[in-house]
Amino acid sequence: MSNSIRVLIVEDLINDAELIVRRLQLGGYMPVFKRVDTPEAMNAALAEDTWDIVISDFMMPKFSGFAALELLQEKRLDLPFIIVSGKTGEETAVEAMKAGAHDFITKGNLARLNPAVERELREAKIRRERKRAEERFRQSEERFRQIAESIREVFWMTDPKKNQMLYISPAYEKIWGRSCEDLYEQPQSWLEAIHPEDRGRVLKTATEKQLQGTYDEEYRIMRPDGTIRWIRDRAFPVRDASGQVHRLTGIAEDITERREVEEMVQRVAYYDTLTGLPNRSMLYDRLVATIRTHAEGNRRTALLVVDLNRFREINDTLGHDRGDEIIKRVGEGFRAAMFDRDIVARPGGDEFSILLVDLADAKDIDRAVQKILNVLGQPFLIDNLPVRIEASIGVALYPDHGESAEVLFRRADVAMHLSKKTGASYVVYDPAQDKHSPQRLGLMGELHLAIEHNELLLVYQPKISLKTRHIVGVEALVRWRHPSRGMIPPDQFILPAEQTGLIHPLTRWVIAAGMRQCKAWREAGMEFTVSINLSARNLLDPKLPSQVAEQLKSTGVNPDWMRFEITESAIMADPAHALEVLMKLHGMGIHFSIDDFGVGYSSLEYLQKLPVDTIKIDKSFIVNMDRNSNNTVIVRSTIDLAHNLGLRTVAEGVENKDLWDRLEALGCDIAQGYYMCKPMPADDLARWLQESPWGLKQKVHESS
Repeated sequence: MSNSIRVLIVEDLINDAELIVRRLQLGGYMPVFKRVDTPEAMNAALAEDTWDIVISDFMMPKFSGFAALELLQEKRLDLPFIIVSGKTGEETAVEAMKAGAHDFITKGNLARLNPAVERELREAKIRRERKRAEERFRQSEERFRQIAESIREVFWMTDPKKNQMLYISPAYEKIWGRSCEDLYEQPQSWLEAIHPEDRGRVLKTATEKQLQGTYDEEYRIMRPDGTIRWIRDRAFPVRDASGQVHRLTGIAEDITERREVEEMVQRVAYYDTLTGLPNRSMLYDRLVATIRTHAEGNRRTALLVVDLNRFREINDTLGHDRGDEIIKRVGEGFRAAMFDRDIVARPGGDEFSILLVDLADAKDIDRAVQKILNVLGQPFLIDNLPVRIEASIGVALYPDHGESAEVLFRRADVAMHLSKKTGASYVVYDPAQDKHSPQRLGLMGELHLAIEHNELLLVYQPKISLKTRHIVGVEALVRWRHPSRGMIPPDQFILPAEQTGLIHPLTRWVIAAGMRQCKAWREAGMEFTVSINLSARNLLDPKLPSQVAEQLKSTGVNPDWMRFEITESAIMADPAHALEVLMKLHGMGIHFSIDDFGVGYSSLEYLQKLPVDTIKIDKSFIVNMDRNSNNTVIVRSTIDLAHNLGLRTVAEGVENKDLWDRLEALGCDIAQGYYMCKPMPADDLARWLQESPWGLKQKVHESS
């Protein structure tokens, strides 16, 4: 196959143009090229001949890469456009890509040129073929074969009664790595290519459903070269005049990249990126599952919280890189010392947690603690410097000290702090030494009165459209103005309220106050949505839908003006009941968004079942985008996946312009954070709406 390509080089330096040509030749191309360095010369070249690709310098005395790209766009020429420039910098590259360039390569890194050219020529060819295929499909169904042969998905048609393959498109050979002719001769080879672990499921589905209606399956295939690919396969019955299925048509596509992204999101959601150990979310899930299992068999388990003492001094003295290295070694040591059935996790920072799944007797705790101390007994050698680590260990037992994961976590933490205070190697939780419980009990009594005496208030944080740069909604956040203690932070009363059941009257108050304020704003001509957070207990409350309906009626609020934000963990506490409550609220016209997406289950399969239209990406991924490239990949993947599902995305924790610009480039829909505005009371927000450049436009058409 000829590798001849026609290249229009926009470059003022002859030597640099020749360097590009030589690089293409080294990659196996035979370039026919022309060099231009002015708009007039480029116009003439485009008029005189056709080109496969344009490679342009970024800045020239009489021309620029942006001007060349604009000229192409004005002429509506869909040509791959690659900038090769001596100018470096991420901002320059982002600016160029936003303008429509397909890639940005520095002249000092021309090794990237040939792969980029190959990719863009391939993508351009795909675009052209797809465009032609779509046009042919509109013109005539008789051209089906031509369409099928020009796109990357696999079209197929079978006679299910005769088990005969009637047609398979050539993309089958690219994806499966097998011959179409072999499939015509041996239709069963399709099933033989399916991974053994998926084969039975797929065969069962095909047998049961293909003669009744459509089926939609995802499965793995094994290529002859040993690689494994993920396939999504959909079948549609074709019926004859009598209504009987006499043909099956289908489309199969390679979804390997999508599955890999999902697995990456799942891994980030459940595993600590530094140590590879389970994170707090996975540990919580395993503890919940262990409690559920042990409740039936009268078995015991223990949760150990291990805090490394004075670790901040190590980071300050040796630097965070060496501190991270110590954390990794400690995690490896703990994992190697424990039984395989036990869970060693790193919730974060300098803290580890260990779940001893099955306890034979109390001595098992002593043995586990001794293993921990043995790991820490020998100093860690860092740059030939011996570093000794000590730890404080707290222990909580199930069912002795609690019958829920939340209680066990809290009480193990209480015991750990007592270990740190007393200097004991480890402390088992003792209710008599838990000074926080009476205080929390008293605080909850006061919260009950605070709800009745109107000591609570709502503050509102705007949500800003990255497209219009104006407000599209606000999130309502509750605060407590204690008459003697002053403002009490929400983390001191919301979780205890959920644990004691006070979350129900608290949520009712928030919903009522939020709806009244929403109505007042609407009457004043300020049209944006108001979002309210729901907890796990709220989603299990069968009375919630009727209470919301009453509030809507009494306040005169349109359901479309309101949003309820729910976390993934809240839904998964009891998915069946939660879904029932959500569907009732959705039936009223209430909209939902998934809060803190990415740190919980992040199950796209389950997400499709929920009546949600928005995903809020957790701020832990947003705030570290400028320091962690993996976070940028995760955020980009989440945005793309959400958009593919027809969902909007909201980014939390946008603290500076750099994060705003990154999110705008990634196609995020809405941003929320201190860069635009901090939460504020309703009166202050009304002034902000009039004075801030982020405030109201004459008419707001988007919804958050």
